[in-house]
Amino acid sequence: EFRLVVVKNEKTDKEFWFLSNEFELSAKEIADYYRKRWDIEVFFRFMKQELNLSHLVSLNKNGIEVMVYMTMIASMLLLIYKKTNNLGYKTAKRRITMELRDMITAILIVFAGGDPTKVFKTKT
Repeated sequence: EFRLVVVKNEKTDKEFWFLSNEFELSAKEIADYYRKRWDIEVFFRFMKQELNLSHLVSLNKNGIEVMVYMTMIASMLLLIYKKTNNLGYKTAKRRITMELRDMITAILIVFAGGDPTKVFKTKT
């Protein structure tokens, strides 16, 4: 059985209708749960579309948690980079990717006994 829950927004005078199988909660509590659920959906859309977390490498709980945490750490670093350099999101994403690639390449060249200045036009 389902229950129709109608919640009215006091500021906009707009009604929201929800179907629920939860009979113990108040209408406000049900509306709050739906609002939180929507925030979670928006967060996962951001993770999938902007941070390319669309394919799970692992299917066990620990592996999925590690992937989500690593993606969130990467997104925080990206947002810090964006704010520090006063850039738009897409420009920051493109630049940080290029800078990290160059830094990793330079580190690998040094570990291999090479000189990164011979690879890059500027000194690193």
